[in-house]
Amino acid sequence: MAPIAHSEFWLWVNSWLQAEVRIESAVLFGSSVRSVGSESGGGAISDFDLHIISACPAELESIDWGGLSGSRGFVFKAARPATGGVRKVTVIFESGQIDLVLVSRKQMKLARLAVWLGLHRRSTKLAAALNEMATCLHSGYRFVKGIGCWGPWYAWVASHMPGVRLMPDEIRRLADSTLTDALWVLQKLERGELIAAQHLLHRSLVETNLRLMREVRLRRCDPLESFGLGRKIESWATAEELTWVRTSSPLERVALAGACRGAVLALQCLMAKLDPSWMIPVRMAMALRLRAE
Repeated sequence: MAPIAHSEFWLWVNSWLQAEVRIESAVLFGSSVRSVGSESGGGAISDFDLHIISACPAELESIDWGGLSGSRGFVFKAARPATGGVRKVTVIFESGQIDLVLVSRKQMKLARLAVWLGLHRRSTKLAAALNEMATCLHSGYRFVKGIGCWGPWYAWVASHMPGVRLMPDEIRRLADSTLTDALWVLQKLERGELIAAQHLLHRSLVETNLRLMREVRLRRCDPLESFGLGRKIESWATAEELTWVRTSSPLERVALAGACRGAVLALQCLMAKLDPSWMIPVRMAMALRLRAE
């Protein structure tokens, strides 16, 4: 039997979800929702994000997909921690991919009870987990299984939680720490540690600017097709905004120093929109400028 066609992949995934007794609830979220027919369940997309509630998520994580899928083109499986204290399993087939966010039924029931008691207003950890969930739902969601039990709860989270946002104090702390990282990058360049400098340039400076750009867009109440950093940004950012989040950093000292300086200037532009009172101290600006030249 040949691997199933792309147009049939969702039908097979949906069939597995309905038949798997260990799955109490399955919610499709993200861009794949818009590509799955509301009635037929068919769509051209072959990458599906699913939020799964189960009494035994560990058993779902350890499924032998090669044996389960038979000749349907199983390629690879990877499991890893996800935000909100849950696990995520990615299963890749020749015909497509599924990403399963696995949540225990006990964990979800405790979260629902805590919300009824109002604890989400006092627990930053609980609020953070709910906002992670809300962020996924804000991009669109549709129940595939279990709406009778969990539908009202998902609707409450989607409508009452703001999703992952950057608060004013967090924005300022993020900007300040990024300046120290910029100085570290330039110091490493002076010592000839180009790879270490390039790594931090992308992991800290570029990532910070992408996070701030996303917050700018959310504050403008502009829609985000995907919440992931940098996702589809080329389709909506202006030419000026793209200069704030892109970088070119060949493994060469002068080029890396220029990219670092450009990222700091972009940080200033973004902070001007988010916190106009923030500025780079004069001595820090001098240190960054001298080391960048």
